[in-house]
Amino acid sequence: MFAQLALLSLAAFAPLVAAHGTLSGVWIDGKHYPAPMPLENPAQYIVRSVNSVDPVKGTNNPDLNCGHNAQKAGLVADAAPGSTVALSWRNGEGGTWVHRVGGVVNFMASCGNGGCATFDSAKAEFFKVSELGKYPGTDNWYMADLTTGPNGTTSFTIPPTLPAGEYLIRHDLIAMHNGLSEGGVEFYPACIQIRLSAPSRTASAIPSGKEVVTFPGGYSPTEPGVLDPNVFNPGSVYTPPGPPLAAIAVADPNGSTSGGSSSTSGSDAPTGTIVASSSSTTPGSSSPTPTSTGGGCGGSRQKKRVIKRIVQQGPLIKRHANKAAHKRQELPSKKRAPAPTAVVPVQERTFAVRSRVMRGI
Repeated sequence: MFAQLALLSLAAFAPLVAAHGTLSGVWIDGKHYPAPMPLENPAQYIVRSVNSVDPVKGTNNPDLNCGHNAQKAGLVADAAPGSTVALSWRNGEGGTWVHRVGGVVNFMASCGNGGCATFDSAKAEFFKVSELGKYPGTDNWYMADLTTGPNGTTSFTIPPTLPAGEYLIRHDLIAMHNGLSEGGVEFYPACIQIRLSAPSRTASAIPSGKEVVTFPGGYSPTEPGVLDPNVFNPGSVYTPPGPPLAAIAVADPNGSTSGGSSSTSGSDAPTGTIVASSSSTTPGSSSPTPTSTGGGCGGSRQKKRVIKRIVQQGPLIKRHANKAAHKRQELPSKKRAPAPTAVVPVQERTFAVRSRVMRGI
């Protein structure tokens, strides 16, 4: 009887475990970093280890910071201002993520002079660099891209003007399937340790003041994005919770102010993401306006000068062409005549010479 009850309990618990989950991997500019399983030693990871696949409940919960009893990771990944960071998730049984409705937000905080390996995230001043809800103009959720397979990802861009240093990324899935009533929302936070070793040429100050929050405290239990009775209504607008995007955040490629995107492949930088500006331009500057090279014969002063020179030298070109044609028509007096060759008329030869000059413009 006891064995039967145990099996029944496990059977009832299995769907619940499958509905929860943890971060499974991180890609930084295409380089993959696996995330630890719950309770796994985080010494060989850049992701802080949690002890449960369950969601964090309540906006005042201390575990809202980096996840259930999160332990500091032993490694720090190299990145750069403007790097693309993509993240994938797994359910509690190690399979594909299941939740589709809700927000995906990303925060960053400086780890200070001591570095992230020893940094207490409870003291972190987080600034928001990305927020995703629905694809613009649709009822399709960015979070749903995580359900496409083990390499389904959402992604964001590290602000290209962040100064060098070590940073803690706080990545949070806000599952809203139970968020129609107060206290029903499920939070799945995860923290990643990175190092920006190459400073931006246009480095700005690290956000502070009203742009930063701590966790708990960064969300309110009744704000939009945490409590939303209309979240399943077609055409409803979802607003991710927390502070506004920091001023240094990068705009979303789809035109929204999210600073992120999604992809179903983690092997490379996800499609649709913003990449770092090239060294020839500074972030935020516009691309150089293309200059006309001049079409046709009168397109530029240089061409006009060359055309004028061709016209002036026309008689000289014609004399050279006539002389060349005359020599080819003469036969040596004491040698066997070579095989006859076609003689190009002088007019056509003059045009050919002019054409070659024109092509050199």
